[in-house]
Amino acid sequence: MKFEKRQRIQGSVEEVEKAMFDDRYLGYLLEHHGVLLDVKLLEKQDDGATVRRRVRYLPRPVIRSIGPKEVPAEWFGFVETSSYDKHRKELTFSNVPTSSKISSLLVNTGTLRLRDAGGGQTERTMEGEITLKLPFLLKPLAFIGEKIIQHEGLKILENEVPVLNRFISEVMRA
Repeated sequence: MKFEKRQRIQGSVEEVEKAMFDDRYLGYLLEHHGVLLDVKLLEKQDDGATVRRRVRYLPRPVIRSIGPKEVPAEWFGFVETSSYDKHRKELTFSNVPTSSKISSLLVNTGTLRLRDAGGGQTERTMEGEITLKLPFLLKPLAFIGEKIIQHEGLKILENEVPVLNRFISEVMRA
């Protein structure tokens, strides 16, 4: 299932770019986001033209249990592996679930682009694809699962915009 989301951020492209990769941002995001239980930078490399990083995210579980069995929060965790091209203002990413059971079933990849929207604002566009690789007999459930995952992913993205706006105004411009 393909998805696209456009958002306006209150800051120039340069401010948004710097905020996204600022070492203080992930802690600020965790503190103010509301949907995330944990965020941890695993790796970051900046060679001047490209920023490569790996970030582990643990969102609040969407499903508490399946029947009598409790669903562990770790089933919802994922590692973003991304590469940001500073010249093109474009980030390519792959979100891989931290649970080996889930990672063999779910593929989430995409591209994030930053563009000057005028008036000191930046348009952030995220395009990507979510695919559930289910066994043949469960294929009809894949579409429903992809829709739920997409909805929850977009909720995380929506909740990030006000946090990013605050970070830019309170931390970056301070």
